Amino acid sequence: MSGEPQLDKDLFFRRLKNVYASWQDAKNPEWGEPAVDAFCVLAGKPNGDDSGYRKSAIMQFYLLGFLEFPETLMVFTKSTVYVLTSGRKYAMLEAIQDGNATSDIKLELLKREKADGNKANYETLIKALQGSGAGKRLGVLAKENPEGDLVQNFLKEVEAAAFEKVDVSKGIEAALRVKASEELENIRWAAALTKKVFQLKFIEDMESIIDEDKKVKHDVLSAQIEGIYEDPSKIKVALSPEDIESCYSPIIQSGGTYDLRPSAQSSSSSLKFDVIIASLGSRYKGYCSNVARTYFITPMKSMERSYELLLDAQELCIAELRPGKKISSVVEKVTKFVESKNPKLAKQLTKNFGFGIGLDFRESSMLLAAKNHHVVQAGQAFNVAIGFQNIPLGDNRPKHLPETYSILLADTITVSADETKVLTKVPKAWGKIHYDIEDTDSSSKPSKESKKKVPTKVEAAELDDDDNGGAVSTRNNVLQSRLRDQQRALEGKETDQERRERHQAELMKRKREEAMRRLEEQSSDAVTGKRSDKHAIVAYKHPSQYPELRPRQVSVDMRHEAVIVPINGVAVPFHISTIKNVSKSEEDKATYLRINFHCPGVGGTLGKDASPALQAIVAQHPSLMFIKELGFRSTDAHNLNNQFRLIKELQKRVKQREQQEQEESDLVVQEDLILTRDRRVPRLSDLSARPHLSGRKTTGTLEAHQNGLRFTTNKNQKLDILYSNIKHAIFQPCDNELVVLIHFHLKHHIMIGKKKHRDVQFYTEVIESSQALDNRRRSMYDPDELDEEGRERALREKLNTTFKDFCQKVESVSERVDKTITFDIPYRELGFSGTPFKEMVLLQPTVHCLVSLTEFPFFITLLDDVEHVHFERVFFGSKNFDMVFIHKNFDVLPVRVSAISTQELERIKEWLDDIDICFTEGTANLNWKQIMATIKSDDRFYLDTDEDGVPKPAGWEFLKMDGSDDDEDGSDEEESEFEADGSGDDDDDDDDDDSDDSDSDVSLVDEDESSDAGSGDEDDDEDDGPTWEELENEARASDLMRHEKQAREEEESDDEHRKKNKKSKSSGSKHGGPPPKRRKH
Repeated sequence: MSGEPQLDKDLFFRRLKNVYASWQDAKNPEWGEPAVDAFCVLAGKPNGDDSGYRKSAIMQFYLLGFLEFPETLMVFTKSTVYVLTSGRKYAMLEAIQDGNATSDIKLELLKREKADGNKANYETLIKALQGSGAGKRLGVLAKENPEGDLVQNFLKEVEAAAFEKVDVSKGIEAALRVKASEELENIRWAAALTKKVFQLKFIEDMESIIDEDKKVKHDVLSAQIEGIYEDPSKIKVALSPEDIESCYSPIIQSGGTYDLRPSAQSSSSSLKFDVIIASLGSRYKGYCSNVARTYFITPMKSMERSYELLLDAQELCIAELRPGKKISSVVEKVTKFVESKNPKLAKQLTKNFGFGIGLDFRESSMLLAAKNHHVVQAGQAFNVAIGFQNIPLGDNRPKHLPETYSILLADTITVSADETKVLTKVPKAWGKIHYDIEDTDSSSKPSKESKKKVPTKVEAAELDDDDNGGAVSTRNNVLQSRLRDQQRALEGKETDQERRERHQAELMKRKREEAMRRLEEQSSDAVTGKRSDKHAIVAYKHPSQYPELRPRQVSVDMRHEAVIVPINGVAVPFHISTIKNVSKSEEDKATYLRINFHCPGVGGTLGKDASPALQAIVAQHPSLMFIKELGFRSTDAHNLNNQFRLIKELQKRVKQREQQEQEESDLVVQEDLILTRDRRVPRLSDLSARPHLSGRKTTGTLEAHQNGLRFTTNKNQKLDILYSNIKHAIFQPCDNELVVLIHFHLKHHIMIGKKKHRDVQFYTEVIESSQALDNRRRSMYDPDELDEEGRERALREKLNTTFKDFCQKVESVSERVDKTITFDIPYRELGFSGTPFKEMVLLQPTVHCLVSLTEFPFFITLLDDVEHVHFERVFFGSKNFDMVFIHKNFDVLPVRVSAISTQELERIKEWLDDIDICFTEGTANLNWKQIMATIKSDDRFYLDTDEDGVPKPAGWEFLKMDGSDDDEDGSDEEESEFEADGSGDDDDDDDDDDSDDSDSDVSLVDEDESSDAGSGDEDDDEDDGPTWEELENEARASDLMRHEKQAREEEESDDEHRKKNKKSKSSGSKHGGPPPKRRKH
């Protein structure tokens, strides 16, 4: 029947051949010295107490493909393998027996006979053993004692035949030591399962226990974790429970008593919040994986140093496990490394550093120990487990820590010819495995709630966390941790603002040092890099390449992009990129053609229209003579008209080509998408894409294939996005939004239509963005209204679940090709409104970005690329401010988000401080284009002295000086602000006149300095101010005098006046900022 398991014929005979090759290899002493003449693998009746790592079971798993045949005898001779079994097992083996035709090793089947008690079968097997080789040395599994009459009666026959028995357990290990590609794939799946169970079950349970201060026993927690293998759907793992199992009962240890051996057991004592060691192993189709991590609760600094040393030692051991290296040399190198760093801790190292892993959890012949001289081979898998046992702590330790503690790190790795790959990618950096728990006293409830433990560093939540209900406190802690590396302890009565200022000063100093190192690396790369001559201007390499020319006539060579002109009878070619423009005119029955060339102006610079290649040539040869223009005259207009048209056409073609090259300059040739055909493809239907593929909105289907995603529209248009090109993936639920969406920010641009894009979004609308409203008033208890709201809520929940499940499937698919994608979810509760483009939108932070994805164009700022943040227009009384993001790459212009409410300022500062981004604030908008040009030309920008040794602000400290001189006048401005609104509109013209006489030098700060001039004197005259009638007379007289003055002015001064006035107004309107206060009379 189709539902019954079947054996893989090719796999059986291929692996059988591998076993015989190992057996017959004289270099393998594991099969005995000399090698045995034959060996047998005997499986008795099923016994629940038997270990799953019996060599007989492992051998059957290997040959039969994760199937175990109880009460089956397998006898291996030099040329034939005999199998004595019955029933369905016999039928399954019989179905693959036709593989004997192509195999050197034959399969011979014997069927159990109850009538004679299998005497005939035993005689056949004994004769086969005696006829194999010398027929004396028989390999057996000495440590196994299978039960059942079938096996026991056969062993009696073996005893009677007086064979010399040799244990071949290590020989079977040697045969299975190097794994085939499908075996390594199974180990990778087992490691992925281990990672999921560890992160989604153990870590979440541990954090919940710490959050809620529960008392849970180690063995109870271990049993809960092991229960996941019976129903893996609890952690959203779509694997059959029949294919998976736990390698051992998870080992959870804490409280100062630690056993780092794989055979350790979880005790019945309660989990302590000190040092927690967790070990977990999973099997997939019989293949094993293992991981172990150590977690620290409010640790000491010495514990961090010990952990970092162990982490470095484990990474060194993993890096050294390469094909051709002896295990003993690897262990020796790691041991010497630890001894050189800390001789005392070297004495606490575990006796071995791990072991080989596969179908057998612990391959003893591949123990990572100093006495093991086996050579590492490609295709092997290891469990690299290194630890420090019983490290003593001093008497000054905190009360919650034990006298001694241990550390254990374990990972499953595979060794290939190209690389050594870690499969169990559970985070192990110090920032991910330690928790700072703070005891906070509550003055209002000093009794039972006087001390409340608050974990301040928790692992980031997975995508499938529940968004509502249950784990509110865990959700809050996870939210807190994803936006900060660790919560900093308050010092005494230090306020939040003082703590933030102190941290910002330290952070700015550290950022300056990092920036200086980064600039040094960039400068060294620039020196060693070679200049590309791809766009060098070359029309002809030799005159022989000239086309056929008519004497003394202008001609255009479209192929070589050159214009050939006669100069003193000699044909001289000019590349089209050297020509600025061309004009033609007719006069006195003659046609004139004038060609203007790009010529350096003042300072040796060319215009904006000059190509980069031409600018580079001019920069290389600044002292040469340049032709500015050439003129040609002809009484025959035919040729000049034709060449004029050709020059224009050639300029147009070259410009279009250069634009296209510039568009495609940062495009990267991507590999082809590999479609998944042998399994169900994760799919989302009825999606819309932005930007549109065909210029108008279309719907389609998004599928996750082997190495990328494919979006196919209803018109069969295709868009491929590879996992390797995705830099950030974001899933935004439709809670309080009009759409539910998946957004991809790419590493390299891709072409969509005729434009390149770096952001692609797929979304589904929940409700229409606009709805028709009628004049009818509807009751809040209207049943139709309630039904509509209920349908909308159900639709939102359904869409959120569907998109979330798709994201999880994409993550699992990407893990298979080692291009792991993790979807971030924006934190709406941390969002704030601002205007990055033309309209106000909600900006929401994620782990790595600040985004606004609902409206197009998208706004995405990568926080890892941000060097500094500056707040503009921050002064007393302002209702909003601007926020400028300055990038680490100074060639990228800063990004401004304007019109942010002042009420959000403190919250944004706290967020930036938590994610270690420096910030400053000022009262004015700045001209960032000019500032960045100045910074790029300043080699000492990050230093605190100039070239003469004079102290100066280092780095972005100069932004703190903006507006500091105005603090003293703040009170006067506040008093006069209300009364300034009463002045007439005519006073604006007086201010304009005064601004003409002010300093016209370009300033980095766009503000009207003259607007506040004389404000102090005006306040002194406030009591004797003029009446309204006097003000009107004064304004009328001022207007008359101004008109008479303007009539007498010359035209040039009048034009100059209008230009200055226009420039002043445009500058003020462009940069915003506080309006100038009107002058009182």
